[in-house]
Amino acid sequence: MLVRQNRNNQSAAPRIEKNLKDFMKSLSDVLLDITALEVNTMVVDQITGNKFIPWQVYRDVYPISRQYLERKGVDESLRDRYLSLRKQLEVEYCLLLTEENPSAIRDTRILTDPSATLDQIETQLPNPLNPGATPTEIRAIQDLLEDGRFLRTLRKIAELKAALDNRNKVLSQKPAEGLEDLDDDLVSDLIYAQTVIQLDGDIINRFNKRLFDSKYQDVILQIHQEGVITGDKQWRGLLEFIVNMVQSMLARPVSFIKLPK
Repeated sequence: MLVRQNRNNQSAAPRIEKNLKDFMKSLSDVLLDITALEVNTMVVDQITGNKFIPWQVYRDVYPISRQYLERKGVDESLRDRYLSLRKQLEVEYCLLLTEENPSAIRDTRILTDPSATLDQIETQLPNPLNPGATPTEIRAIQDLLEDGRFLRTLRKIAELKAALDNRNKVLSQKPAEGLEDLDDDLVSDLIYAQTVIQLDGDIINRFNKRLFDSKYQDVILQIHQEGVITGDKQWRGLLEFIVNMVQSMLARPVSFIKLPK
């Protein structure tokens, strides 16, 4: 019985250590992520309620290039914004690579040259569109989509891409309908107001210039202000919860399975 218990303890040790490391990494990511509150106010045509599926979003963003957008007939006024989202994803992945190998930054132009475009670089991202991908290649993508930091960037890109997709749909339909009041529809799918509150007390407000030409200016500003107040309360509550949890962990020793020497 003693031998079996020792074996169980030995097999449990790596699992406990991994779970502890994963938890501490997740906690560290959360602390980094909540150092600022960002509130965006956008008007949309419809709320789809689509669930965020990382693989699906990654698959849809990965092939974006100038040639791809041209083939898809994306409105020319939106192409640079799509390319910017794709570049953000590339930058985030390259930053992850340099964490494992800091010297790799010398060979990563997109990190060292702010003017570098997607057309001028070879993507480092693993390809999710390859039907002949090996299990190792598929596992690499799955591991990437389990990284908390990369996942948060991907979620943000998904939100912005959804807005661009809606705008592109409106722009592509209007000429076919022969309507002239195109500007009226551009009231939707734009971030009209943005407020960022930093942990050090700095507050940044940004407003889309279209807001001041809109007849809904007062309504949008009021909704945004209410969103900032509510978001600030929730943010401070989350900060307090995290701080209390960390203090509790530091003040009380955690007992794990005693491992054999």
